[in-house]
Amino acid sequence: MARTITEIQQIILTEKEKYVELDVLNSTSKTAIWRLWTFIISTAIWLHENIVERNALLSRPHTLNWYREQAFSYIPGADLIWKDGYFQFDTNGIGDVEAAKLIKYCSISERLFSDIFTDDQDVTQNTEELIKEYYYNQVGIVTIKVAKEEGGIPAQLTTGERLPFIAFMNEIKDAGTQLRIISTAGDKIRIVMEVYVDPLVIYTQGVNAGALISDSSIKPLEDVILSYLRNLEFNGAFVPTFLIDRVQSVPGVKLPLLRQVKIAAFNQDFSSGNTVYDDTDNRKETSFFVPTSGYFNTNFDTTNDEGIYITYYPYNLQTDPSFNI
Repeated sequence: MARTITEIQQIILTEKEKYVELDVLNSTSKTAIWRLWTFIISTAIWLHENIVERNALLSRPHTLNWYREQAFSYIPGADLIWKDGYFQFDTNGIGDVEAAKLIKYCSISERLFSDIFTDDQDVTQNTEELIKEYYYNQVGIVTIKVAKEEGGIPAQLTTGERLPFIAFMNEIKDAGTQLRIISTAGDKIRIVMEVYVDPLVIYTQGVNAGALISDSSIKPLEDVILSYLRNLEFNGAFVPTFLIDRVQSVPGVKLPLLRQVKIAAFNQDFSSGNTVYDDTDNRKETSFFVPTSGYFNTNFDTTNDEGIYITYYPYNLQTDPSFNI
């Protein structure tokens, strides 16, 4: 942001005090010739900085990150105006501009032609087939996943919020750019674990299974898993290994075993979703996966088998672990 004339002039005055030979210029009058010269020079520098700043703003390439910045700038109901060579919102009358902005989570991605067709792949097919393949795989389409925030976690935009936002993005986008905007409820997730714990620290049976013996209102493993899900970067990867590391760090946990992870889009059930981790199917496990919506629903609907399911076993070095299974 360009400096003000006053800020620039003060820098000049501060620098002037460093030179003894300039002590003769000691008048405090604003109309003193030497002070007028500092004002003129400050004004010239200010004008130059504003020109450079405006040119830099107008010449910025519209990268994926630029689209992300535009999404975060969206203010529902505010007038979109063309000013100083670019679109911006009229914020006059808006007390808290940041609070008025709707989008709190956003990720941008684009699928390239090279992602679909490798150098050694035969693409000498007829034009119609090539076009079908191109659009089927959404090549060249900028995908924008967005969410607002409710209760400190991501939430989908309502229809009344989503449609004006789409209209805004289509208004400011580059000509020829195709946008695909996604804002849905969080993906469903089901996590199944078996955990061996210190029976002197964590209950293993009964209604308090998983709770701390010192405070039965706290179930530390469920809390840390929930925290992991809620603190994932928006559109970030769920990494089973990282989850196990988090659980392993809980006091009283001796041996965590991740048995299964199932995910499904908000409008699917687990039978049509993906089992992304299952240690009983003799297949290589998925190293990481990204939710379709950009985030997971953590207000679990247990009637649909969403949630965290943990079976607890006491850990005893004198006991064969298979005895407890």
